[in-house]
Amino acid sequence: MYLEMEEARQVIRRRWHDLQIRRKVRDYVGEIPPFLQHGPRAVLARQLATPNFEFLHFSEMAPRSGLRPIVIEYTGDKFCSKNRDKLLLGKMIFFRGKGRNNGNDISSHRIVDFNKYDGKRFGRVKTLWEENFIDFHHRLLFQNSPGMATTDVTEWLSRMGGHPKLFWPRLLGLFICHGILFDNFHGEGHESEFTRRIIRPAIRHTEERLGLKPLIVRLVPLEKEVEAYWSWYPERFEEEVRYLTKQQRNVIPKKLNEQLFS
Repeated sequence: MYLEMEEARQVIRRRWHDLQIRRKVRDYVGEIPPFLQHGPRAVLARQLATPNFEFLHFSEMAPRSGLRPIVIEYTGDKFCSKNRDKLLLGKMIFFRGKGRNNGNDISSHRIVDFNKYDGKRFGRVKTLWEENFIDFHHRLLFQNSPGMATTDVTEWLSRMGGHPKLFWPRLLGLFICHGILFDNFHGEGHESEFTRRIIRPAIRHTEERLGLKPLIVRLVPLEKEVEAYWSWYPERFEEEVRYLTKQQRNVIPKKLNEQLFS
């Protein structure tokens, strides 16, 4: 499924300049998104761009591909606190370093009313201090990485079928010659079912139709890919989040206030 960085770097150059391959991809996908029409990119695909440790690792790693990095977002997806990755966008965990006995010194801050926004699309979610949820995460991201590009592909995914089983084959088709995807598709843990049901069949379908493998580089090392750390945030962001949540002490309903600040 994965290629080493140097191999992917060489292959993308060769494929991008092969007009026959680009024509086959266009016919298969049907519509190449604007951000990939003028040259291949190094891509991280997430519901929402946020400066957690996974993103920070991508921003350091992607330039080695020789391509400009970009985060593509699916903000039309629904917020769901039962999904671990989405949960940790609404309950942020901050890593302060190693504590006693080499354990992780962490703290967490809930920034969303889960009861109010579970099942709502990301664009409709607001923080406890009434800031747009997407805007808040972007504000943190651009404070840390002002030059990082992001783009919302919700409308494109909708035109590709609107469901992961339908749009993932075409999404992977973009990484034949239009870009390199940086990701880890887990064979174990909470994401293994998604890999089994959606990703592996999509890869097989794309390979069968185009005769080529999508270019996927492992985002984080195999031996560390299931570590919770990647969804956490650096300590430097905590002070602002703490300040913002504390401003709500007098306006959050008492029951929720007890849950947040106990």
